[in-house]
Amino acid sequence: MSQAEFEIIRRYFKESALNFSRQGIEKSIGDDGALIKIPPDHLLCMSMDALVAGVHFPYSADAAMIANRALAVNLSDLAAMGAEPYCFTLALVLPENNPAWLEKFSGGLLRLAQRFNCPLVGGDITEGPLSIVIQVHGLNQPDRVIRRDGAKPGDSVYVSGCLGDGAIALASIGIRSHLGEAVELIDETLPDACREYFRAAYYEPEPRIELAGRCNALVSAGIDISDGLLGDLGHILNASGVGAELNVHRLPYSESSTCCTSPENRLRAALYGGDDYELCLTVSPQQISALESVAEKLNTRISCIGEIVEGDGIVCLDEAGQVIELTDHPYEHFL
Repeated sequence: MSQAEFEIIRRYFKESALNFSRQGIEKSIGDDGALIKIPPDHLLCMSMDALVAGVHFPYSADAAMIANRALAVNLSDLAAMGAEPYCFTLALVLPENNPAWLEKFSGGLLRLAQRFNCPLVGGDITEGPLSIVIQVHGLNQPDRVIRRDGAKPGDSVYVSGCLGDGAIALASIGIRSHLGEAVELIDETLPDACREYFRAAYYEPEPRIELAGRCNALVSAGIDISDGLLGDLGHILNASGVGAELNVHRLPYSESSTCCTSPENRLRAALYGGDDYELCLTVSPQQISALESVAEKLNTRISCIGEIVEGDGIVCLDEAGQVIELTDHPYEHFL
């Protein structure tokens, strides 16, 4: 490692507020590895995501917003497992040593890191095309893990927040999604309030850590929605060996998506678009009241959008109960 790399690590990460202390972190940045003590009777939950310039964010995007998104989407994976954030590592590929960019990037990580008591404990920096890889570590009590393989016929399907905003946000910031013109804006000249809403939806998605942490013993299965509702719910169904019926008229939309897209595009964005980072949860009839009570206390919107059934696959129904034929597909890497 060159002196310049050591200086970047020291200035923007080791000696920044990101390297704050937390009980159980015995040694963080400064050695060849971090030393982490796992509390008794807990499981370590780990997840990793990579973000690449020109694919996941524009080259010109603000460094602080890129950093916030990079950590948020990783924390969303911990929420999907019902885990408490513990710490994270960072691998950063940089085209140049840009102090102003690094200062903003480091600061952009800080808000979520401090909010969820999740310090930076190590990583790597190298030269190359701009890419960000974050690995998050979380803690689960063994009997409070949200998995994909527990859904059963008769369970209700719930989602948090609003759907479709991530894909619509791509169109608003000029990144073409895998759905192409199937998700487009009614008018490219967005109202300022809607443009700001979609900017926040894309760069500042809300990891549903609190909701997952309080309902991880109530739900039968869960996942976060990163590749589109149909694709991600499909992972639950495949793991659980069941099918689902979705009532698409119950899908929750934001005021901004209703304002700026047609009903058809809004539906495509919700079902196939991805990048929402909301939770999709299945819950037995006996636990519905408890789940809804948790969400109400957290002031978090949740919506019942369907039911788990015998069989396999997903059937989408309109308000009259008629089957809707769909032809798009969820996001897939390398498609």
